[in-house]
Amino acid sequence: MGSLSVVIPAYNAGAYLKAAVDSLLAERLPELEIVVVDDGSTDASIEAVERLPVRLVRQKNGGEAAARNAGVRAASGRFVTFLDADDLIAPGGLASRAAFLEKNPAERAVGGLPLRLIDERGAAIGDVFEKMSARWPLPMSLNEAFYRAGSFFPVSCSLYLYRREVFDQVGGYDESLSIAPDCDFHFRMLERISIPVLKIPTFIRRLHGGNLSLAGGGAKALAFRPEVVSAVRAINRRYGLDPKDIAPWELDYL
Repeated sequence: MGSLSVVIPAYNAGAYLKAAVDSLLAERLPELEIVVVDDGSTDASIEAVERLPVRLVRQKNGGEAAARNAGVRAASGRFVTFLDADDLIAPGGLASRAAFLEKNPAERAVGGLPLRLIDERGAAIGDVFEKMSARWPLPMSLNEAFYRAGSFFPVSCSLYLYRREVFDQVGGYDESLSIAPDCDFHFRMLERISIPVLKIPTFIRRLHGGNLSLAGGGAKALAFRPEVVSAVRAINRRYGLDPKDIAPWELDYL
């Protein structure tokens, strides 16, 4: 049984999926399990990784939340994290987060920071890690009160490494939410636990015209799609939060 599982939901991700898997394999972690969930793809994306050492789960198209839940169910690791099929893992970040949880058995999860922003070709378009580090006194504790006070920190599930018991405690992703289920999961989790956030690089965010939540994709023109803004506002209201602005965190680093 692997000690660390990375779940990659994939739907028509042919342009980027192999690069995502290759970035994980490059970490050369002996107990790493890569779970790729084919969420009913109609392109040739899965063919690119069928011969690689991944655990492949196939299902009818059910959306992001269903794919994440299927991946968690299939994962065998004691620790679980996620990587979107168009992103890359940050070098060293998996091992560092896993080591923290090994040394701190009372912590249920640990967070880190994005490393950089890249374009569709993989070229760097924005440095994030040091700039974001300077905004908060790391290490910090991320909890429900932090958001209720009007503070902001990205909710992207790729930032966090979870003990798998967290999913038993919090429940899976809400499959009734077709948009921003990671936001809902994040707030449900923080109702129960707090998360230490460390100065550890976690993932490399790729910006391109096919990002599910973003309109545009070019620098400075980046914005959430209107339906995403509406969905995130509804999720925030569900938890008694009412942020004034809802904008992509990436804008601050372009």
